[in-house]
Amino acid sequence: MFRRHYVTVMLAAAALLLATPAAFAPPAFAKDKPPILIAHTAPLSGILASTGKLQSIAVDLGIADVNAAGGINGSKLTVVRYDDQLKPDQGVLRIRDAIAANAFAILGPMSGTQWETATPLLNALKFPGINMNASKAGINRRPWALRMATPDDTGIPEGLADFLKHNPTVKKIVVIGDVREASGRAAVGEWTEEAKKHGLTILGQVTFTSGQSDFSPIAIRLKEFNPDGILASILYPDAVRLAHEMEVQGVRVPLLANGLMWPGTLPQTLTKTIGADAHFWHTTGYATNEWSNGDPALYKKFVERYTAAVLKDPGMSQFKPVNVANSPTGYDAVILLADIMKRKGIDGNTPVAEARQKIMEGMMETKDFRGTSYYKIRDTGDGYVPMHALEIDPKRGEWSMP
Repeated sequence: MFRRHYVTVMLAAAALLLATPAAFAPPAFAKDKPPILIAHTAPLSGILASTGKLQSIAVDLGIADVNAAGGINGSKLTVVRYDDQLKPDQGVLRIRDAIAANAFAILGPMSGTQWETATPLLNALKFPGINMNASKAGINRRPWALRMATPDDTGIPEGLADFLKHNPTVKKIVVIGDVREASGRAAVGEWTEEAKKHGLTILGQVTFTSGQSDFSPIAIRLKEFNPDGILASILYPDAVRLAHEMEVQGVRVPLLANGLMWPGTLPQTLTKTIGADAHFWHTTGYATNEWSNGDPALYKKFVERYTAAVLKDPGMSQFKPVNVANSPTGYDAVILLADIMKRKGIDGNTPVAEARQKIMEGMMETKDFRGTSYYKIRDTGDGYVPMHALEIDPKRGEWSMP
């Protein structure tokens, strides 16, 4: 496979660190070089607080590995972290805070609704940003914004094709979606169009808003439609409430959601909530605790270290087993950003505006990247990793590859 930009140095160092961290002596940093500051913004409170905290752990592992490998041209990498509560206005404010703090770049904000708002600002203020989660298609804006996640205009078609291959009896479907979140609202249309292409009978659409407390009306309508499959866009806290109500109503059919419910704690939570019926629930995604399309040894070591780090956190140890999901993308974003800065000769002495300009140029030059997963970067600045329909394994409380 043709790769124009390979992160050989950073990945070799990261792989060695993941394999044998004790073999490395503390790195020597130039005494006269100040650290490099980057920002990370994520929901650390609110309905997706656990997702933000899980991503933070992955980002911190990436920073630790960069520094253990000698830093960036002799400068340590440091992070300032913000809580944006998954709100678009807070995401914009956190970008402005990061600029004022003289950060060289920002990782996040997380959601499609936030990224759609953030990308025009990043370009207007000439501030490089990398997104790891947003799935709504068509919202990335170059040259100052890069999105590593596969957007839904690719993820939904690939995920649905894989889902139908493993669930050939699904012929009549209902499309349900969260119309408050941008990725959810757009996915309703994407699911509908893809279902038509596969010749599925669309019985109807049911919409709701994220965070609503009562999902019994949604479950009742699903029962009335009597589908043999459901296509959904739903955040995982809402998915848990819906799953409970679907069990009450006796709606037990395969459900496939876009990547909104892939991260976080859904597999283990849903297994505890509805038991064996959790196997009906699927999501589009590109990695499980067992597999990714990147370096297998690097990924295995990351999963081990990430799991250990999560379980050390008293606030997170309740989520057993640990669902790795797309948290490794946070690690990969750090390694990619560090590699760009190394290639561009950036260190802590580089003037902030110059460093930001060089990072933007490096983002534009990057065509592919191999980390825990292998990403192609399209001309739009969107990442691409082949997508699958992942299924909850109730025996392990994890996402699995059917």
